[in-house]
Amino acid sequence: MSTLVEFLDPTKVRVETSEGETFILGFNSSMNYQIDQQWDGFFTKCVTGLFDKYYKGDESVIWGPIAAGFYRNRLNSFIWVMNDRDKERERIGRRIKELRNQQSIDAKTLAQRVGIDAGNLSRIEQGKFSVGVDILNKIACALNMRIDFVPQTPFDCEQQMSINPSSNINK
Repeated sequence: MSTLVEFLDPTKVRVETSEGETFILGFNSSMNYQIDQQWDGFFTKCVTGLFDKYYKGDESVIWGPIAAGFYRNRLNSFIWVMNDRDKERERIGRRIKELRNQQSIDAKTLAQRVGIDAGNLSRIEQGKFSVGVDILNKIACALNMRIDFVPQTPFDCEQQMSINPSSNINK
């Protein structure tokens, strides 16, 4: 199986490696999208080739040989990589914001109740800031919820079990 690359919008591509891992690469402009459209998929073919050649389960190659390959091919460099942990932060942040809005609590008020800066709450809700269990618990309490307020999908549970097959959900 070869790496699959698709544009999500003019500044982001989704890369699914031959190992089945997924990354979202973000770029500083839409230049790569324009290159891809103008030259019949040149950019996506280049990304596919670089990941097929260098990616073998080690994320560090994204910032090493793969990034160097972007420069060698005169493609705009990517500025960030999103992986599954980023998606989880975004999912939790969306749920916090959803609950806050359902309860008609503005961000500033929730931040005050939790004892954090409103800017930090905003970053948490956007999934840009990793929140510790202590702050997450304070947010849950301020929203009159338990800390398990972000339900997992069956896929999430299956994925977690496959990562740690020795864990037992019934313990």
